[in-house]
Amino acid sequence: MLTEPEKDHLSIFFDDHFAATDQGQCFLFALFTDAVLWSAGPTHPWQYLDNNDQVLEELLTAKFLDMEYIDNLHPLRGTGQYQEKEVKYSIKRNCWTYLNNRTVHFHGTSASQTPESPTDNDTTQVEQLLERAKTTITSAIQKLQTVSRPASPAIQASSLPTPPVSKGKAPAPIPSRTRTPVTQVPTPKASTS
Repeated sequence: MLTEPEKDHLSIFFDDHFAATDQGQCFLFALFTDAVLWSAGPTHPWQYLDNNDQVLEELLTAKFLDMEYIDNLHPLRGTGQYQEKEVKYSIKRNCWTYLNNRTVHFHGTSASQTPESPTDNDTTQVEQLLERAKTTITSAIQKLQTVSRPASPAIQASSLPTPPVSKGKAPAPIPSRTRTPVTQVPTPKASTS
């Protein structure tokens, strides 16, 4: 079980983590993108397991969008301040949010930047819904276009319509194909003289 300082030493972008103890010393390990990292604890830097190079803070903060607007950024926890208000980074929404979970708008009007604005959340939700709907519709159209184009002649042949069957009656028998008997024409025999 990790202590609170050890939990605070984990990045919100770490995919997985665990702790191991060796001779009384606790070591933290984490998976960050494709790299395995380790640290000797909260007062020590993160290092790459394969070569022990120190992980630069720029790499740990590279996934934060609009971080240039954030003051007092904590590179691991994804917290800071925007216009003197506490904010946190939401991995699920891929954006900065106020502590009341409203989206931080960095490029809007001053009214839309305050967390108390009721239209802020509504506008954001509508924009997100419209974007999701657009993506879903585009995906559905692409799937339909793919399905409507037969891939091979075998599919085309199997998609030929079948003759209709009237209700209450047995299907009409399929006429059998009769062969015309082939009459063999006698071959003339060569005469011997």
